Amino acid sequence: MINFERTLLLGHRGARGEAVENTLIGFQYAQRLKARGLTGIEFDVQLSADGHLVVFHDDDLARMCGQQSRIDQLSMAEIRRHRQFEHQIVELTSIAPVLNGFTYIELEIKTHSRTDYAKLIKALTHDLIHSPFATLPIALTSFDVELHARLQSNKLLNHIPRGLLIRTPETLMMATNTAIKLGCVQLGIHYPLLSQSFIKHSHRYGLPVSAWTVNDVDTIKQLIKWQTDVIITDFPSYLLTN
Repeated sequence: MINFERTLLLGHRGARGEAVENTLIGFQYAQRLKARGLTGIEFDVQLSADGHLVVFHDDDLARMCGQQSRIDQLSMAEIRRHRQFEHQIVELTSIAPVLNGFTYIELEIKTHSRTDYAKLIKALTHDLIHSPFATLPIALTSFDVELHARLQSNKLLNHIPRGLLIRTPETLMMATNTAIKLGCVQLGIHYPLLSQSFIKHSHRYGLPVSAWTVNDVDTIKQLIKWQTDVIITDFPSYLLTN
């Protein structure tokens, strides 16, 4: 049995290996795992053409819906007409009730070369401030240093904890310095990049480490031994019983 006593376990995009990712039914499934030890979830949002935050991972609808349209080309009304494996795509404001009770939530903000940062900041302010999300234990995560800089300087949003995401050896080399400069309070690292020495280094700077996306039992045991703070997995139910 894996001992998660000192490590937080999050379901990736809800619990994408066990329920349809980034959907209400997936988040409800993750809710039922809380009693078995699931700490919370990780999921993604991105902007629609008309400025809504859509709970969706990919830039386009090809993988999940069999359509080539990009999320940022479609209005929220147009996006709702599509289904991902028979499940409706939802906007962020609609899912707060199914997030209640989680201890910790990582909300990844997806950006790209076409991102309108002013529109994105406006949408984040609308959805996260003076709304049910204001009371949820959320950390905003992103690979995008430009977005982090804008959030750091925004008086309404800069109190929300943020994590810098890292996926390449090149960005890992400067990860702690970059995170501190941007006011981030944690690092989210693609797990094959991690080592015990890097985790110790991050901890010396007061930066907890979140490892994504880890599905192998032996790897998870090793990461726990290295004192990884958060582990994100596609298969939370399986890991909680092994």
